[in-house]
Amino acid sequence: MMSGLVQAWTGLIAICLLYAAACDISVRLIPNRLSAAVIALALPFRLLNHDLVPGIAVTLVMFTVLTGVWLLHLIGGGDVKFWTACSLLIPPSAAAQGLFSLRVILFGGGVAMAYLMLRLLVRGRRPIADPPPSRHWIVRVWRAEQWRARRRGSIPYGVAIALSAWVNFTPMVPR
Repeated sequence: MMSGLVQAWTGLIAICLLYAAACDISVRLIPNRLSAAVIALALPFRLLNHDLVPGIAVTLVMFTVLTGVWLLHLIGGGDVKFWTACSLLIPPSAAAQGLFSLRVILFGGGVAMAYLMLRLLVRGRRPIADPPPSRHWIVRVWRAEQWRARRRGSIPYGVAIALSAWVNFTPMVPR
């Protein structure tokens, strides 16, 4: 019974992470309610591991550090909130949090490289007309990404945060 509940809870976390990444790609916003949902879903795991207070303390430290990075205009506000929320999914040890942050940075570098390549692909090309309303949403997102790349738009760092959270969190879920 407990295993099924943990799997369902883990599935809800996966849906939140996937939806946050999709929102960041499509509209460059991570809704506050998603960060709040990740926090709410992470709390029972911290309680089960008997490290809720240290987990909250580490999360507050992470928020403080990331707010400093935001003040330097190196990361967006939604990314700060989402990264902070995801840090509560990870055990509050320095090693686990360090690995999580390192993976966010590495995956973020991969996303940035993909966007740099997209910028090279669309540079000098004529803009593509807006897709007809009947087109699939993926086509619209793809064309919007091309438009953003031509204008050197922001990079959806929420994708890297979500991927890192998932990679770091899933091995720790009790089976």
